[in-house]
Amino acid sequence: MIDFTVRIGVFVLVFSLLIFWQWNKPRGKLLQWRRRWRHNLFLLAIGAMSVRVIQPLLLSIVAVFSQDFGLLGRLGLPFWVVFLLSILLLDCLIYWQHRLFHRVAFLWRIHRVHHSDPELDVSSAVRFHPIEIVLSLCIKALTVCLLGIPIEAVLVFDILLNASAMFNHTNARLPVNIETWVKKVFVTPDMHRIHHSRVNLEANSNYGFFLSIWDAFFKTKRNDALGGDGNLKIGMPDTVTYQPTSLKEVLVMPFKLLRRLR
Repeated sequence: MIDFTVRIGVFVLVFSLLIFWQWNKPRGKLLQWRRRWRHNLFLLAIGAMSVRVIQPLLLSIVAVFSQDFGLLGRLGLPFWVVFLLSILLLDCLIYWQHRLFHRVAFLWRIHRVHHSDPELDVSSAVRFHPIEIVLSLCIKALTVCLLGIPIEAVLVFDILLNASAMFNHTNARLPVNIETWVKKVFVTPDMHRIHHSRVNLEANSNYGFFLSIWDAFFKTKRNDALGGDGNLKIGMPDTVTYQPTSLKEVLVMPFKLLRRLR
């Protein structure tokens, strides 16, 4: 219960601060925010319910099995080293999970719900189909179990991941001189915007959510849009204008084989 309260408290605080930032100094004008927010907040509500139901069961299973497994626990390292390693390993896991969801056809059909948002702002960070949320929870639970990641690191990483995802989807931008330095380590809004391009080559880059070091190390980092930042079009890759028009269309998207849409 304390775990859930902390997560919700931090989420509301960060969400509110970023809303104020993008409202006070918007990167660009949002033309479709009413419908988009309706879709995104609806997915947030379903996702939150899914997490509330499934996460306690997964954590119980992890608590049982991690006593027998747990690679990190067998290394005899100080807790602070295990804690930092856990944060890095979980972030690397999210990088590869994200990359996999782009490369495997049936996983992409689920993940493309996130990319169907025709504009980006802080609400885009919660635009995930509930199936993807459940799959992500299962992958993380298995990793936590096998590596023996302490629950403290899981909690801190979840907070960092959620906060950074909201940050890098925000309709705002850092000053150029700060952006240059920050994106060497962390994912920034301008960097993540490229990942939401309708151009496949750009969409298949900048997979990170928190640390940008994985994109740099695995050669998927792209600092600039192909046609320049001003010509970057946000939305479903390989389409020009497509966007879902109803909540039903958003929910059934993974189950429909969409033809090349325009």
